[in-house]
Amino acid sequence: MKFDEISGAQTLQVTTEKFERVSKSINETLENNDTESVENTQIANLAIAVGIKESRQNQPDSPSKPLKIESLDQDRVLRILIERRHSDATPEELKDHIQRYLEGGIRTMYEDIEKQNYFEYHQYIERPEVAPEE
Repeated sequence: MKFDEISGAQTLQVTTEKFERVSKSINETLENNDTESVENTQIANLAIAVGIKESRQNQPDSPSKPLKIESLDQDRVLRILIERRHSDATPEELKDHIQRYLEGGIRTMYEDIEKQNYFEYHQYIERPEVAPEE
């Protein structure tokens, strides 16, 4: 796989202020619902998925928070989507795409939180059709 061929630094960058605001908002919501907090890697994975879904890619601002690429997307689902969407990309270009999707997703989530004080995650999750009971 092309992601396995990435050379050099194995980290992605995301805008610290926006990432921290998204993380705090999500974890405060979960805390209020007596649910465990969400790790940074889980928030980053969600942000990458949102960035892919919205076809939104942005460059991180400075200062930026480093995240180890190997700790993200353990099941490689997001990487496969990016590889297929950008099939002609080099490994380094794929790394740039995943970083830009990460930032794009964080910005989308951040904008939701700034606008309405929460991230409207349910719009990204399909609700299964409920079969009528017999």
